[in-house]
Parts: sequence; structure tokens; C-alpha cells
Amino acid sequence: MNYLWTILAFSIGCFIPFQGIITSNLSQKIQHPFGAAFVNFFGGMLLFLFAISVSSVALPSIKKVMTIPWYLFTGGVVGSVFIFGALFALPKIGASTFFGQIVLGQLLMTLIVDHYGVFGLPIHKIDSIRIIGVALLISGAFLILKK
Repeated sequence: MNYLWTILAFSIGCFIPFQGIITSNLSQKIQHPFGAAFVNFFGGMLLFLFAISVSSVALPSIKKVMTIPWYLFTGGVVGSVFIFGALFALPKIGASTFFGQIVLGQLLMTLIVDHYGVFGLPIHKIDSIRIIGVALLISGAFLILKK
């Protein structure tokens, strides 16, 4: 296992809650969730435009973009669904419950993705250790829901 990438993934995970919390607070200031989502993604777009401008990466041609399968354009939609969920659910159920359920859903889905090698990923079969890990996470998510 490459620990550097594992530490990077963990560190990114530490920042993910702030995206939902910041966008939820932004929604209150702007007084509309769609405006907050727009500002959120506009900021991300500016970051990537800057990254492209200071790197040697060239934007793909329209011809090349037209050959890409449609489902590969859905990543932004998935990010938007996350933001909308955070805008509406996070203030109602709290950050711990919201992200506990997010992590649980991610883990369950990624078990399936790994097991079948979805989108060409390497196959990592579901085994008893992974099932125990999921059971523990489900237990943790349940405990977070209890008040």
C-alpha cells in the first residue's frame, strides 16, 4: 500500500465536510440554495482555469470531446447532487448525521464498484473482512443517528 496516497485521501476527507457546511452557510447569506451552488462551482471552475493556465495541459478539442461517452460527463452532476443534499439536509439533520450517512452510502456503493470492477477499475472482491468493516460502519452510522 502506498501510504502517501492513503494519507492524501484521508486529508481530503477531512476537508469534505467544510464544502457542505460552507455552501449551506453561503445559501443563507445569498438567500437561495441555487445561487450558493452556482458560487460554489464557479469558485471551483476558477481554480481549474488557473491550474490549466499555469500548467502545460491543453484543453481538448471539441472533436475529441464529442467522442467521449456521455456518462463520463456526469461527474459534475454527482458533485451537484452532493451540494444540493448538503444545502437542504445538512442544516436539518446536522453535520455528523449527514456525513455519517454520506460515508456509509459511499462505502456500500464502493464495495459494489470494487467487487465488479465498474468503469474498468481493478477488481477487489467482497470478503469477510470488508463485510465486518461495513457492519462496523453501519453500527457507527446508527449510533450517530441516535440522540
